Amino acid sequence: MTAANDGGRASVERGLALIIVLLVTYRLAYHASYLGEVPFTHATFADGAMYEQAARDILDHPPLGTQAFYLQGAYAYLLALGMAIRPWPSFGLIVQLIVAFAALALFHRSALKLWGRRAGLVSSIALLAYPGLAFYENKHLSAELGVACNILVIAAFVAVLARAAPDPSRPGLPDRRLLLASLGLGAASGLATLARPNMILALPFTLLALALVVRRRAGERPRRAVALVLATTLLGTTLALAPMAARNLAVTGSPDVQPVHGGGTSFFIGNNPKSRGVWNDGDLLSARLGTESHELALALGIDPTLPERERAREIGEALYARSLDWIADNPGAWLKLELHKLWLTTGDQQLTQDYDWLGERELLPWAHRVGVSFSILLALGLLGAGAVLGRRWLPPAAEDDQPPPTWTATSNRAALGWFVLGQLLAPLAANLLYFTSAQHRLPLVVPLALLSGPGLLALIAWARAKLGREPVAPEPTHPPLPTWLVVLAGVALIQGPWPRSHREHPHPVHYYNLAMVQDSIGEPLDALASLNRAIELRPRQPIFHMRRAHLRLRLEDFDGVDQDLALVFDIAGAEGAPDWVVEQAELDRHSLAIERALRSR
Repeated sequence: MTAANDGGRASVERGLALIIVLLVTYRLAYHASYLGEVPFTHATFADGAMYEQAARDILDHPPLGTQAFYLQGAYAYLLALGMAIRPWPSFGLIVQLIVAFAALALFHRSALKLWGRRAGLVSSIALLAYPGLAFYENKHLSAELGVACNILVIAAFVAVLARAAPDPSRPGLPDRRLLLASLGLGAASGLATLARPNMILALPFTLLALALVVRRRAGERPRRAVALVLATTLLGTTLALAPMAARNLAVTGSPDVQPVHGGGTSFFIGNNPKSRGVWNDGDLLSARLGTESHELALALGIDPTLPERERAREIGEALYARSLDWIADNPGAWLKLELHKLWLTTGDQQLTQDYDWLGERELLPWAHRVGVSFSILLALGLLGAGAVLGRRWLPPAAEDDQPPPTWTATSNRAALGWFVLGQLLAPLAANLLYFTSAQHRLPLVVPLALLSGPGLLALIAWARAKLGREPVAPEPTHPPLPTWLVVLAGVALIQGPWPRSHREHPHPVHYYNLAMVQDSIGEPLDALASLNRAIELRPRQPIFHMRRAHLRLRLEDFDGVDQDLALVFDIAGAEGAPDWVVEQAELDRHSLAIERALRSR
């Protein structure tokens, strides 16, 4: 290596490291601004409210709580960990952010260890520069916990690869370090399943990858070595799942590790006549905390007095049955819907669900303006997969003061391929079988970012070869990427910016949720302004008018209460409205009459 090449390589790597420092600094500024300025930090709604309810139950009856987990219990425990310091949801977010930054550091370390310094830095930049990840790091949702656990799985698999070299002193048998790494990989896979139940689909791919690694390493007695390592991995998975199963057995009488509805609600949302691939109510769901389960039971003909777990199970089964009946009766429409979900999943638009992407831009106008799009990650991920698995790229030799990269010319390509495939297929299957959203596709970002480092460097080498330039020393010589793969990556890149949704402004429900949160933290005037905005965008929504009437009653705007209640009853008579909305409006009309009678004395 010449001194010029050495200096050029060091200069590029210093530049990449500086970009990481800037991205981390931006992330700190964004999270600090969000925690200090955005009302959603201090109160929860929708799924977040269900998680907060579960966390408070755990804190009120430690350490198990008394209720079945309707959503991911692992996230409820994470939220409870922060709320144990102070019983505020914002403290749960602080703990969540600590977990997020620890996961990012672990990803960075694993990428450097796997690919070497330059490609590892690029992979870390790709992950840090994806705005959707930062967006979900500070939300009262399980998305960040799922990403952190997926990163833990990748780190554990890299540790397995690093310990896969044969041990001459134990021919044919795995050594203690490999067994410990396999145990850790199994435990990480179990935690990932607790955070996102669909990640159980990745476990068979992980086990196959492990078997391929151990089989090559074992040599003389592969079956015995493979069986031992796989058994150790499954033991780790069992140990990770066992505490949640034991908790649920003690609380509900059943050793569940997944939410009690079994995914029936999500499956119905994604597969009903009203579905367009994203969240919808299917003319059945109210998304109302505390009463939706009762309302669903009545609508589905289920006894609402059943114990919580049994009622949730029967609701889930009934919703599965409804969706499967619709699919059987409309196979063509369902296939078209699945293709539409795939189209939505691969686009650049952030199709957010509970928290509104465009709504946050109004609250923090400077945030999420630049970054790496999903289509860029998808394109680089495709190039990286082709480069690594097709031996079109290898990391350069490490400097004397740096450890050698784990990935070498003799590494097991098939094992890495099966492992990465599982990490991609599990979240993709959830987006297709259920419904897609920016939150649900977020786990795809982690393996794509990991492959982005080799993908970008291989693309640069391909471009230099096309231009007739020599490879940049000290990069090892290798065949360039096939042109068809570059074209495929180009197609993946070009299709991303194509609009999936033509909505250019925050959803009316964003302003409604913002109003509910502002009211709960003692800002009723701000809540009224948010409700006004929601009603401007959707003037015939009875829930909005009912809520504004209730708020105006507390603010003693009696004429405004009259106007809103009149609209509620008018809409209910002409178009229909949920019973609970009409009942609340009746109560507010009665309260208004009492207030006026008292003031007339």
